[in-house]
Amino acid sequence: MLKHRIADTAGIVAATLLCWLYGLHLYRSANQPLYRSASQPLYSPPPQPAAHAPPSAPAPAPMRDSSDSILTFIHASDVHISKFVPKGGLVHFLHFMQTSVPLISPRALIVTGDLTDGKDKHRLISQQQPEEWLKYAEVLERHKLRARFNGTFYRDQRGNHDCFNVFSADSKENYFKQYSAARDSSGYLLQIQESFGLYSFVATDGCPAHGFARPLNFFGYLDAPSMQLLEQRMDAAKDSNHTFLLNHYPVSTMLYGRHSRPFKALVERASVFLCGHLHELVGGIGRQLQAYKASEGYWELEIGDMKEHAVYRVFAVDHDLVSFVDVRLPLSTIPLSNPALLDARVEEALPHPPVILVTNPKDARYLLPKHEPLERMRTSSFIRMLVWTDAPVSSITVTIDGHRLPHPAAYRGRERQVVEGRADETVKVPLWVVPWDPAQYDDARVHQLQVTVVDEMGKQSTSLTPFALGRDVSIPLNNDARGGWIMQQDFASMFRISGFISYIIMALCLLVIPRLYYAALPNYASWLSDRAVLHHKQQALTHHLFALLQRDANIFARSKLLLAILAAKARFVVWTQFTAQVHFSSSWLFWPSYLFAMSICVLPLFAGRLIPSAAGSDGIGSVYAYGIYMAGEWSPLLDSWTYALASIVSLAVLLVYLPAAIAPPPMFYSPRALTKRPWYRSVAIRVAMLVFIFVYLGIPVLMTLYTYGWESVVFGYGKAWLFIASSVALYMVDWRLPVSLSSYEVPAAST
Repeated sequence: MLKHRIADTAGIVAATLLCWLYGLHLYRSANQPLYRSASQPLYSPPPQPAAHAPPSAPAPAPMRDSSDSILTFIHASDVHISKFVPKGGLVHFLHFMQTSVPLISPRALIVTGDLTDGKDKHRLISQQQPEEWLKYAEVLERHKLRARFNGTFYRDQRGNHDCFNVFSADSKENYFKQYSAARDSSGYLLQIQESFGLYSFVATDGCPAHGFARPLNFFGYLDAPSMQLLEQRMDAAKDSNHTFLLNHYPVSTMLYGRHSRPFKALVERASVFLCGHLHELVGGIGRQLQAYKASEGYWELEIGDMKEHAVYRVFAVDHDLVSFVDVRLPLSTIPLSNPALLDARVEEALPHPPVILVTNPKDARYLLPKHEPLERMRTSSFIRMLVWTDAPVSSITVTIDGHRLPHPAAYRGRERQVVEGRADETVKVPLWVVPWDPAQYDDARVHQLQVTVVDEMGKQSTSLTPFALGRDVSIPLNNDARGGWIMQQDFASMFRISGFISYIIMALCLLVIPRLYYAALPNYASWLSDRAVLHHKQQALTHHLFALLQRDANIFARSKLLLAILAAKARFVVWTQFTAQVHFSSSWLFWPSYLFAMSICVLPLFAGRLIPSAAGSDGIGSVYAYGIYMAGEWSPLLDSWTYALASIVSLAVLLVYLPAAIAPPPMFYSPRALTKRPWYRSVAIRVAMLVFIFVYLGIPVLMTLYTYGWESVVFGYGKAWLFIASSVALYMVDWRLPVSLSSYEVPAAST
């Protein structure tokens, strides 16, 4: 008997350690693409034309009433042109091109991904639709976006929908390289040289090396070659007045590798990080997905989508002060109905309310102390605002703290030609100025600037700008409930740490330790009887405290009794659960549970045709907890960690419920108190467990079966197999095993 216990203990410990060591090997292998030697040549980008600031560039002029030293551009994202969705998307994009772009006439137009929808007619399976890309290319050609300003006006990049079901950047399903403006899937470096400075736009492509079909491919990453390319582009932009970093995915949904410098060291050179992807989320929690990254000194600004919310963002860099305003298309309904689908046409511009963007004083919620010359606001002579209208301005009213300024607004704007000889390609700089004395507001207070514009057609808009000229005055955005908290998170670390901790707790506390404890018991039956006596005494103590609580009217005494009851209840729950886990480790259910726990660590959660469009076996891959293995290489997507967490949580819940379910109730409760079925064995709890398993395991299994084929069930060790085994175990325990209130013999001493 002793030899058997020693062998049992040694076997459990050795098997667990071997599985964990192999899991560590898999983890390191999955993350190898992110980190490689800085001396190893990874990527040699093609030469790109780069503008360089002249060595003797003059310092920007003081902020007076000139329209010089202003750069404008538009940021939009998530167009989702679809051949199946009869609203939003394409029709919004057409109105945007027909109305908003001519109205603003910026120097540049940037679109950060999800150009097409890339789904089937049921919107469940990923499938690149050539018709959607042809329509996108048609829009670019009709509005001459590729050719404007010698090809420096329009830039686009891939989003996760643009690489759904695309095996590689070179595959024929990658329509981005054929129909987009940028054509290069690796991103781009766009540098705009003005007389007043150099401004750089650096785009990174966060799509995985293999574009898996949904529901994978929500998160993005930059591997070591991509990080090397980012380093090279950021180095080329080092002399810029401002650098704007662009990616489809927000930083919180990205996993950044490293070449010679980490992402945090590179992003310190950026003033603003522009992104999309999250579509304002749901329930208002993504209405303001913005965050200031104080340690690196940049703002991350996610833009709501063009697809459903018809929103775009206008930026102005005025004397190197960066300001922006969000604008929605002036549509009758949003999203706008589009029964014509890809045959939609928009021939006329919509009447557009005035667009107001105050550039001085700048909105104090979005200051960039590390990148902006904020002192220029204190020495300026005029309030400066850009006002875009499609009809002549009738009136402009400017107030500060409710007091109207005595001087009227004066127009100092102009339209300037970018390329010599092309009079039809101009940039509008509709500057209006109002004289002011900033010394009157250079205090420790926050002031409110209100601008109201009315055009001759009666259309009216109002802009509110809080500003503060005091050197130590800052205004927090206070947008945590509207998306700020999400933008500040590091989901890569969050998922990895929570996955690791939850797995260790599940494996050790619910399986390994109870089994080792059981193997070390000299007399298991005697120990079980002693535990039953302990539980019954603890239960009797709790009932006694309840009785005292009902009799005592003193508030202080009742508070102490309530705390004592809570402590007694907690001890009872912990002690009974530990007894149940040890009892469970002696049953036949222990070994399947242990095998599933170890399989999460060393085997794929599931395998299948993750890229259905790929030929032969190329599209078959395996989803491990640490990443996705396909075609002989790893993709360290965070999506796999979410699948692993769902399996870990499901197994942990089962390993808490099943031991209690198979244990005889008299093991926990005194026969005198046990007059009915325990609460945890009620029909409601049993049904809830079935629903929980179906939601956390069953629905994902059905989704993977529908998307990735039958292989995802046959090789679904951590998903399909776990779902089937869990369903069988719950059926056997909850619906076949009788619940007896008296079958367990309690020692006489316990009564």
